[in-house]
Amino acid sequence: MSAHINELVTLAKSGDAEAFGELYELYYKEMYYYACCVTGSEELAQDAVSEAVLAAFKQIGSLKKAEAFKGWLFKILCASCKRHYTENRQKRTLVYLDGEQSEEPAESNDLDISVDLKQALAKLGEDEREIVLLSVVSNYRSHEIAEILGINSATVRSKLRRALKKLKALL
Repeated sequence: MSAHINELVTLAKSGDAEAFGELYELYYKEMYYYACCVTGSEELAQDAVSEAVLAAFKQIGSLKKAEAFKGWLFKILCASCKRHYTENRQKRTLVYLDGEQSEEPAESNDLDISVDLKQALAKLGEDEREIVLLSVVSNYRSHEIAEILGINSATVRSKLRRALKKLKALL
């Protein structure tokens, strides 16, 4: 992490909203792309990123090490994405009292990735999908993913290996 980013984090921790805004600008695209891949929808991704950034802004004082900012931010984003994905999945399967089942909402803003890749990612378990996306999309190493998800780095490596093997077979 560069000295400039460390300085921005230190300023943001002391309440400097402009410094936090600069940090947001540095990581927004990466956060948004990750959220799109996890939620499968641009609209849900925007909501998840907004929620995560707001939570991070409110909690930045609790960050212990400036060097850990990006991982800490993505940990918050992971939780936000899970919440939005789960809520959306539950909404799609609501059954009304008259016996009719709700239809899936039209996703006019779906992420522009191949249908095959979307389907393959959807077939992975939630933890596998998160690990693949953190590794492939966000370029995190296994020890960083382990820290974000709160699991052992050896577990991350084995799950990543299995998930990529599954994706290869599906694609």
